[in-house]
Amino acid sequence: MLPPVNNDNCYEYLKRCTSIYPDVWMMQHFGVRYRKSEIFRDIDGLSAYFQNELGLKRGDVYTVFMTTTVQGIIAFYALNQIGVIANIVHPLMSTAFLKETLEDVNAKGVMILDLLSKDHVETINDSGLPCIVCSSSDYSSGVKKLGTRAGEGILKAAFPKFRNAVRYRDAIRKYTSFTPARNNADDIAVYLNGGGTTGKSKTIKLTSRSTNELVQRISDLDEIHIPGEEAEIIVLPMFHCFGLTVAIHMALCNSARIIPMMQFDAKIFNRLAKKNLVVGYGGIPLMFQKLMREKHFDGPWLKNVRLMFCGGDDASDAFLEEFNGYFEKWGAVGRLRQGYGLTEIGSVCTTNSNVDFRPGSIGKAVRGVEVQIWDDDHHELPNGEIGEIVIAGPTIMAGYYTKDGPEDLGLYTDENGKKWVLSGDLGYRDDDGYYFFSGRKKRVIIIAGYNVYPNDLEKKVSELDYIKDVCAVQGWHGDRSMVRLYVSTKREVNEDEVREEICRIAEENFSKFYVPREIVFLKELPQTPLMKVDFMKLTQKKPGDPLYEPPVGEKKSLLPI
Repeated sequence: MLPPVNNDNCYEYLKRCTSIYPDVWMMQHFGVRYRKSEIFRDIDGLSAYFQNELGLKRGDVYTVFMTTTVQGIIAFYALNQIGVIANIVHPLMSTAFLKETLEDVNAKGVMILDLLSKDHVETINDSGLPCIVCSSSDYSSGVKKLGTRAGEGILKAAFPKFRNAVRYRDAIRKYTSFTPARNNADDIAVYLNGGGTTGKSKTIKLTSRSTNELVQRISDLDEIHIPGEEAEIIVLPMFHCFGLTVAIHMALCNSARIIPMMQFDAKIFNRLAKKNLVVGYGGIPLMFQKLMREKHFDGPWLKNVRLMFCGGDDASDAFLEEFNGYFEKWGAVGRLRQGYGLTEIGSVCTTNSNVDFRPGSIGKAVRGVEVQIWDDDHHELPNGEIGEIVIAGPTIMAGYYTKDGPEDLGLYTDENGKKWVLSGDLGYRDDDGYYFFSGRKKRVIIIAGYNVYPNDLEKKVSELDYIKDVCAVQGWHGDRSMVRLYVSTKREVNEDEVREEICRIAEENFSKFYVPREIVFLKELPQTPLMKVDFMKLTQKKPGDPLYEPPVGEKKSLLPI
């Protein structure tokens, strides 16, 4: 178990947790390992650059527009060390979204990966902000470096077009002295983009204290037995709350050697797991399904695994039984177990453990975190009754980011002054304290662990003058979740052209997950008695469910993408 949380920021807590160990391996990139002293050296170098070159000060905001990389992780701790808020943004977001978030949070700069920089040069130049450009080769050496040059050509082509940019490897070596922030645990550490409880995308504020509290409270589920040698593969992105707080921060505080993956690939994952002493990883069900189907998954390396978390989507009991059968075969103590959480509570509030689990459940509440089931009047329901899942405790967010609204926007304060996060999800608790997920109170489509909000897409599409009704719903392509869009038009249209225009709108305004995989044209969309589009009739709740069939004789045209 990690030491108790005091007034440390995340950097200070990491330093304190790892101080009892020698100079062990801390991170690995393309087979090249880096020791604790080397990582802290680069964190300090980047902190010095931020302070001396950019003039960043406590309370400022800096945008990290990165996949999960060594540089991105170092940037989080470097910013945290000097009290600057890390605004971590999904790197597949559109350039319009990047522009919006840079302006909204008043960012003082941006870090980007060379492979992702080409489409965003104009946006970053127009912002006037200084930019740090990273390369996959920054943390490679020797022959390994030759295999990571794919982005160098892009960097050379794009870098001269940046008006105010520096290479990452130059930035971390330019300065050595800086003034760290101290004991500022209640400062905002990070802005993360999440769902919110209203179905509209929100920017969530997490403090260093809430992040450290979560890590400390779930660390008793397992610990690293051989610091620096036992490894955890990081497949969840750092812009995902679980990826940042648990997969990265908890693993590092436990002195695991982390192996970040910029993009999940089942074959590469299995290869890494066989070559390294991998004891843990977390992911979404689709990732674990891909791992199991990869032909080189099965093998004696599985006996090392002790810590596996599955969340972001429901995994069937049948799949969990099949997956865990491989670990039982090799005598592993680890089991893939489900938990539950959301960004607003720092990622995890309930989980099963290797020794304390119940099939079909999302586990018990994390130590020191209070989870209740409420009715619509904010009253707690008895065991067995379905209601809204609500959470209180030291791990919850400080609130949603807003320029003019209340600091704790998004939190509900009860009559005793206790603050709660209202999840918008439904569930119940059994008599033994296990929680069960029953469904989503709000309309949301989850694709690979990413929230897609139908209302946002529908609003944009409905701006087209020929659209009469539009409805975005959950659909399935095999075992993969997707967006299926139903539309009716006011006049005859060229359906191929409409498809292209709708996809363009989705790509320009949202992430790739919003782009419909299928567009279905109907003469009329089904309606409820209240004359609203009946999205429940159109929703395909699980793979294999039949698609909506309009009344006999009504037009139906399916356009797969």
